[in-house]
Amino acid sequence: MRDHTTIDYRDCDRQVWEEELSEFVPDRILDAHIHFYWASDFPVPPPQGTRNDAGLATLNDWARVLYPGRRMQYLILGMPVVGIDVARHVETVRREIDGVPGIRHNRLVTPSCRTEDIERDLRNPQFIGLKPYRTFSVTGDIAQCRIHEFLPHEQMELADHYGLWVTMHLSRFHGCADEWNLDDLTEYTTKRYPGIKWLLAHCARSFTYWPIRQAVERLRDLPNIYYDTSAVTDVRPYITLLTKEDPKRIFWGSDGVGAAFFHGHYAALGRSWQHYDADDGDLKFPHCDGRPVLSVYEQLLSLRDAAEIAQLSESDIEGIFWRNAAAALGVPEDEGAANGS
Repeated sequence: MRDHTTIDYRDCDRQVWEEELSEFVPDRILDAHIHFYWASDFPVPPPQGTRNDAGLATLNDWARVLYPGRRMQYLILGMPVVGIDVARHVETVRREIDGVPGIRHNRLVTPSCRTEDIERDLRNPQFIGLKPYRTFSVTGDIAQCRIHEFLPHEQMELADHYGLWVTMHLSRFHGCADEWNLDDLTEYTTKRYPGIKWLLAHCARSFTYWPIRQAVERLRDLPNIYYDTSAVTDVRPYITLLTKEDPKRIFWGSDGVGAAFFHGHYAALGRSWQHYDADDGDLKFPHCDGRPVLSVYEQLLSLRDAAEIAQLSESDIEGIFWRNAAAALGVPEDEGAANGS
């Protein structure tokens, strides 16, 4: 497992930032998709192997390098890995962010979490929502499970009652284009749980062009649907979102530290996609100067190109990077967590 606490920032990354991104990225950023990690939150080592701890200090170190001079705010999501001690992780996150301005948190939930424990934790004003994940599905099928199979109805009832956020990484092979997902989101937003605000991660889990292209016309008519951009590096989903959805419903998210701060990208392969780390690929570059850049910069480049095609204004772009999420999540504009200088 790659050590993401060591900042691997190369001359090619710096060149792309200075020549192509520095004028595009606004002075303020609210990253609405971030995870912390501590090995001590697991009774035994997690299935994907050993990782170094990555908390707020690691995140701020990366931010100072990736986004020089930018003022940072964050929505931290619970770490959704099977085997984690949920109560311990919730408490570790609480201690890490306690009193730090500009930070909000969506609590990790599994189907076995008791609603009274969730309700108690959400008395903390920095805790504003839930982070379920498909790997905790009660069916054992992490690829084809439905929303209620990893976010049970009693937890949705709680979220509805308090008007909470839910960061939702949709399951099923077609992601947001899946008919059951679309039917469930329609029922939940318009009838059953109108108080929940849904933040659909990864452009509604559209790492390639097809899912969001199929689903956007239904999603845009639903209330309380928002999107984060996390980890998507294909320009086509962004073009669809920025031209067919309300840009005010789109939030910047990186999926840092571990899932975005590597040299490579999320490769679109027809309607499918795959994480691709260029350092592990034994690539040959016979026709060019082969210097892959950080995946988060690939994401920014695609978002920039899509914003140009969609003819977004400077105000629209500032909205995506911070204003939309700040207003929706209740983070005051003058509340800053870090200055990436």
